[in-house]
Amino acid sequence: MEALVDTGAAYTIVPQPVLESLGCEPLRSQRVVLADGRIEEWSVTQMDVECEGRRTTTPILMGPATAQALLGATTLEELGLGIDPLNRRLVPVDLHLA
Repeated sequence: MEALVDTGAAYTIVPQPVLESLGCEPLRSQRVVLADGRIEEWSVTQMDVECEGRRTTTPILMGPATAQALLGATTLEELGLGIDPLNRRLVPVDLHLA
């Protein structure tokens, strides 16, 4: 699946119908603040994702059917990836422990 990288989004977002078609079920709900300032409550699931040859299990927000799939900051950190905005690509990064 293609997703827009959004370091301003804490969690990765995938439309709920896509997640349900993969057998994902909600684990809990989470309040989210949308770009226009509205606050909503969305379901959260967890799944394995792979990107740039790296794999992790990460929380995924179950967005509305019309939501753009977004790769969020938490997932990027878990994958050990950062962004190279000049070349518009993901790159491996060192993880800081302190």
